Amino acid sequence: MTETYIITPNLNGRRFLHGYFKSILKQTYNNFRIVFIDNGSSDGSVDLIKKNFGDLINQKILLIENDENLGFATSNNQGIRVAMADPECRYIICLNNDTVVLEDFIENLIKEAEKNKKVGSVQAKMIWGQKEDLMDSAGLEYSKNGLGFNRGAYEPVKNFDERGRILGCCAGACLYRRDALEDIEVDGEYFDEDFFAYYEDFDLALRLRNAGWDSCYTPDAMVYHYKGGTNPFISDFTVYHNWRNYTWTFIKNMPLKLLLKYFPLFLFTEILQVFLNLKRRKFVILRAKYDAYRNLGQIIRKRKKVKMVPDSDLEEYLIMRWNVRVPKIEE
Repeated sequence: MTETYIITPNLNGRRFLHGYFKSILKQTYNNFRIVFIDNGSSDGSVDLIKKNFGDLINQKILLIENDENLGFATSNNQGIRVAMADPECRYIICLNNDTVVLEDFIENLIKEAEKNKKVGSVQAKMIWGQKEDLMDSAGLEYSKNGLGFNRGAYEPVKNFDERGRILGCCAGACLYRRDALEDIEVDGEYFDEDFFAYYEDFDLALRLRNAGWDSCYTPDAMVYHYKGGTNPFISDFTVYHNWRNYTWTFIKNMPLKLLLKYFPLFLFTEILQVFLNLKRRKFVILRAKYDAYRNLGQIIRKRKKVKMVPDSDLEEYLIMRWNVRVPKIEE
């Protein structure tokens, strides 16, 4: 039986997979399996895995091949359900495909989780792979206006060398305790599959915090994330899912007292989003907001199933922020 499962969705990430698998397979901690979910890639990702790591398939690597892109939330849930089927599974690590981890990555995540049984999630130190003196994420931050941010994004790496409590974890590289995920699942889902992509880890982080689970950041578990960030173009897909899910996250997860308290800020931000995106000729924002409110009934039904303990300390983690500055680097 296996104690730890690594869950990784993939869509046309072939160019990253050698680095991803090589770094994981050199870990100091060995009691793990990789659940790799391919979402209908057309770039030869699956062929590369079978050619280079075929002897590990069904042993160290469990390969799931979907015919189409099911989205980040659904494919992660596929992997989590595989892990949950193993009664010996205690920890689930979500890890992006475009990452390279240090050899003690898993070991240090587990060491941090073992310090406190009420820690439901542990955030790794995510460094921006294209510019290694800058951070990608040291966890999640959630603003009183409903906007979500990666803690420390594009700030100097040296500023994030201390462990500490955080609101919650970025699902690009973090550990979840099995008991915590089982505690907050809604309708058999861990990540909300209605979200498809964007804000799904904020939704999960808020549910964990509302249910009384703690979250912490450890700088000892290091990972390089080779994400984008230099391209100023923002796709309609991103605008649609980001701003639809922004609405759902706030309505679904803010305790009633905080929802009423910060609703004016939220409403102002809703209006501002529409104005700014129309100014940028991103007319898809209108469909995003239409669909957000058209399906609000389902989100409210889910809200009623969200576990909110009376002594939730969510408010102490809320910040006030409007934007993030992304530096440009040479490719």
